[in-house]
Amino acid sequence: MWRLWLLCGAMITLVATPAQAIMSGAESPRARSSDSDYADGREAFLRKDWHAAIESLLKVVARRPHHDNAHNMLGFAFRKIGDYERAFYHYEKALELNPRHKQALEYLGEGYLELGRIEEAKAIAIRLDEVCRFIVMAFDNNGWKRGCEEREELKRAFAEHGVPWPLPE
Repeated sequence: MWRLWLLCGAMITLVATPAQAIMSGAESPRARSSDSDYADGREAFLRKDWHAAIESLLKVVARRPHHDNAHNMLGFAFRKIGDYERAFYHYEKALELNPRHKQALEYLGEGYLELGRIEEAKAIAIRLDEVCRFIVMAFDNNGWKRGCEEREELKRAFAEHGVPWPLPE
């Protein structure tokens, strides 16, 4: 019987220790992707070096055409240099691979707004809202957050373009 108590005590100690480390608030270092083209593309994307991001990320999707995040970043980078045709192609590809890709939906809606394609932007807002209804809490490198940040960003873009938000509050 004493062995059972000893085992239970050891298990409680093992379980409690990692939980304390996870909740410590200290950020774990982000590992660089083992795909150097993706890592280079992501770093260029974060620096807003759109041409370098495109160069690296095109290599990624040539090798890994199923990479929805690479397609999404390509869409954004192409949009930022004014190539909407290629931007929309990559957003649609990201959404074909992952129909619930919140960021691709947000960026696609912003692109439609920038071109004055209001009805298409509204349709994307509705689609993003449907995806976001299922999100209560999310976690990323910045910690826990409530709701769907992408929905709020697209809503802000609607306001910046003077277009009424198509959904009820």
